[in-house]
Amino acid sequence: AVIAQADEVSHTDALTFIPNRRQIMIDLQNAVEFSERYGTPLSISMLDIDHFKNINDIHGHSAGDEVLRNLAGTLRQYIRHPDTIGRFGGEEFLIVLPHSTMKAAAEQAQRLCELIRLSLIPIGEQEISMTVSIGIAQYKLHKEDWQSLLNRADAALYKAKNNGRDRWVVSEE
Repeated sequence: AVIAQADEVSHTDALTFIPNRRQIMIDLQNAVEFSERYGTPLSISMLDIDHFKNINDIHGHSAGDEVLRNLAGTLRQYIRHPDTIGRFGGEEFLIVLPHSTMKAAAEQAQRLCELIRLSLIPIGEQEISMTVSIGIAQYKLHKEDWQSLLNRADAALYKAKNNGRDRWVVSEE
């Protein structure tokens, strides 16, 4: 049981209790291999909390942690199997959507943006609202590897941020 526990700890983000970067990268690589082998669609969404630094600066780091935990919980409840979610970095999350086209990923992103925009997170006596930006890319069968897919989603996320945040952008490449 101790070994199973240690294995789980090595794959789980300690703050949010969702898969950590290492695990979501393994999930991504496996999904790309599956897509390559069976020709099924695969999309990914890179999601980032808007103005996260302000939340930490204004409300403190424990509030920032609570916001991250809350978002992770929302994402975990919201995404459907076989989609997986992981904490990719500070306030960045990666959603892997096997068997999903860009259109399906975009529909999910739109719903997530709306859901998160309307959620209030209780922090002590007050409630914090937040928004997210999302970058989406669909895997190009036999034309790219998982790094390239990730880079395109990241570029789309950057575009969403530059276009005013609280929105999703699809990689046009």
